[in-house]
Amino acid sequence: MVDMHLHTTVSDGALSPTELVEKAYEKGIKVLAITDHDTVDGLEEGRKKALELGIEFINGIEISCDWLGKEVHILGYFINCEDEKFQSEIMALREIRENRNKKMLEKLEKNGIYITLEELQEEAKGDILSRSHMANIIMKKGYAYSKKEAFSRYLGQHGIAYVPKSNLSPDRAVRIIKENGGLVSLAHPKLITRDRGQILKIINGLKKVGLDALEAYHGKFQINDVKYYMDLAKETALLWTGGSDFHGNERDIIEIGDGEVPMYVYEALLIYYEGRKI
Repeated sequence: MVDMHLHTTVSDGALSPTELVEKAYEKGIKVLAITDHDTVDGLEEGRKKALELGIEFINGIEISCDWLGKEVHILGYFINCEDEKFQSEIMALREIRENRNKKMLEKLEKNGIYITLEELQEEAKGDILSRSHMANIIMKKGYAYSKKEAFSRYLGQHGIAYVPKSNLSPDRAVRIIKENGGLVSLAHPKLITRDRGQILKIINGLKKVGLDALEAYHGKFQINDVKYYMDLAKETALLWTGGSDFHGNERDIIEIGDGEVPMYVYEALLIYYEGRKI
């Protein structure tokens, strides 16, 4: 089984890269990709443990973007972490995230919820500070009973403290990954919008700058969703990818391996990727 969409404590997951790979091994995963948000800092640790356990490991990343007020996430695979230009771009993404965090903390304060940057840094186990960490603090302080409530009332797209991901378009994210030599997939298209016409518009736009695939398998997708996005990938001459989108916390009840991605999905991607390098 394959899982190409996994998060660790380096971004907003609950398990360290080592713990994540160990749990994936217990679940029978043969191929995995760590795709932390806007960072590749956990890949070396994850790859080392995967090598010990005999798991095929893919360097991955998930870049968070904004498109007309909607959150769009771009997955990158087979990332070259030695690329200095890519590392510079990732540092710029971190600055964008930090500015967004400050704005959200300011909006929370205006609404009577006081969270300091120091508290947020203490809550995060890695260098990436996220809304997930804010949600944890909101719960601890009694402003919400669950992470779901924290997002719906405060941090989600319709929450009172929400701030869109500014200055980073999906097409720029695609270019960053393509210039690195990676393979690019549009993450969980169903979660962007239910408007299939808009999804097609996003796909067609991103294809012009190098989009390679759609994420057709996902921990929250039903069988009919998988079929729809596989068919859409075929219609738009794209490959497909898949993974659970596991975080390991209360926000989503998703386990490693959910989505049940078959091995041929990875094999097709690998053939395409290797062929492109020739």
